[in-house]
Amino acid sequence: MARHWSCHFSLKGVKSDKCHCESYQVYPILNMYRVLVFIFLNVLSIEVFGQKENIPTDTLKTIRPTLGEDLKKGEFDFHVKSFFMSTINHGDLLNYSTLAMGAGVGYTSPEWKGFEVRFSGFFTFQMFEHNVRIADPITGAGNRYELLLYDMNDLTNTNKLDRLEELFVAYRRNRLKLVLGRQKLITPLLNDQDNRMRPNVFGGLSATYSALNYKITAMWINSVAIRGTVEWYSAEESFGVYPFGRNPFGEPSDYKDNISSKGIGLIGFQYHKSGLTAQAWNYYSENVFNISFVQTDYTFDLGGKPRFNVGLQGFHQFAINDGGNPETSKTYILPGEKGSGLGSKMGVFWGRHNISLNFLGINGRGRFLFPREWGRENLYASLSRERYEGSGDMKAIVLKYDLITPLEGLFAQFGAGKIDHSDMYTFKTNKYGIPSYYHFSGMFDYKFDNYLKGLNMQLLVINKIPQKGSALTENLKINRVDMWNLNLIMDYRF
Repeated sequence: MARHWSCHFSLKGVKSDKCHCESYQVYPILNMYRVLVFIFLNVLSIEVFGQKENIPTDTLKTIRPTLGEDLKKGEFDFHVKSFFMSTINHGDLLNYSTLAMGAGVGYTSPEWKGFEVRFSGFFTFQMFEHNVRIADPITGAGNRYELLLYDMNDLTNTNKLDRLEELFVAYRRNRLKLVLGRQKLITPLLNDQDNRMRPNVFGGLSATYSALNYKITAMWINSVAIRGTVEWYSAEESFGVYPFGRNPFGEPSDYKDNISSKGIGLIGFQYHKSGLTAQAWNYYSENVFNISFVQTDYTFDLGGKPRFNVGLQGFHQFAINDGGNPETSKTYILPGEKGSGLGSKMGVFWGRHNISLNFLGINGRGRFLFPREWGRENLYASLSRERYEGSGDMKAIVLKYDLITPLEGLFAQFGAGKIDHSDMYTFKTNKYGIPSYYHFSGMFDYKFDNYLKGLNMQLLVINKIPQKGSALTENLKINRVDMWNLNLIMDYRF
């Protein structure tokens, strides 16, 4: 079982006022501290003996900088964040709200002969909460959104929410960069899904080749720190950390702790030139599944002010071997499931305005399955606070409008969608039993400048309405449809 670490930082400097080690995962940091202390003492002794021997000033000028002096040239970065979230359910169903605050620090060393190191950590505190950790008295359902600001695996943990995140060694030579260790990663399906207090972080070896018009990325992943938790998981342990729905036979999925996989492999190609962007990715979950994703976008004008944008994306998935476990009731994906999806976009840019019509369709030959623990799918029809993972035989049409407001630094985004799922009890194509619904979102994002540069404020409001509300029980509504979700986020990086 993965373990976590606890370390308290002082924002007045880079010293550690207190460090309490709870597992082996903090040892690399302790060793680094020991090395730095040893170097400091040696530097001090050199200074003392240098003064006693009255080394001439001209001679001192020719002495090369010490390792400690070079390390001081590295960059420290600080991050402070607060997140207020509230979910309002219809009628007598339970409502939720909470405020989380946290801070973190990271360090990136200067590059030396192509090598550099980085580490970062973050802690979170719960300032207040309302109903987040209790079951709804009518339906028995638990909280869905707010709890992921903290540790969903330990409901009593409100102030020991700290973890070591990035910790890697990187090597760069010309256009090639290799990174070994715990690192952040952003791809269309596997990504940091950074819309709570802490993001996903992945452990493994990555290679990136960046040319003028294209970029190639490859990575092997053996561990992951999951949003809404403070622990690290192996690739196979990460299946089922989040709620896992039902299998195609309508039974509760039983793949948690029953999946056999050595890791995750991915390779991606990205291209951009003259208004054309294209990308192709392949995700290989050893012994479980393979999914390929492609997308191409083209922006052009017809000689006037408006610029037009069209896009096409698609994915195809199939099981590998038995889908993770030879027992049908314990596997992640059935050998016969072959989910495919197709998305499209048509948009126009005009001055400060950008409006687009987006479509997604998933076939009925299987469900689109990708562990929610690994990221959030980035599809044209995606809107905040809901996903299409777990769906088959579904269609979504979404209208989006972006506005760069006349107020400098203020950006607004609105979305409205109609999402048609298959029947809620047809688990062969509806893993989580989601009803069809209408989805609305509004977001205002303001970036401060001058003295407050680095501070970002965001207001996000979500509303979901069932298409056939009278036919739904309270169990099918709570935290899914017929609800509002309100978010106010402050993010400060310096």
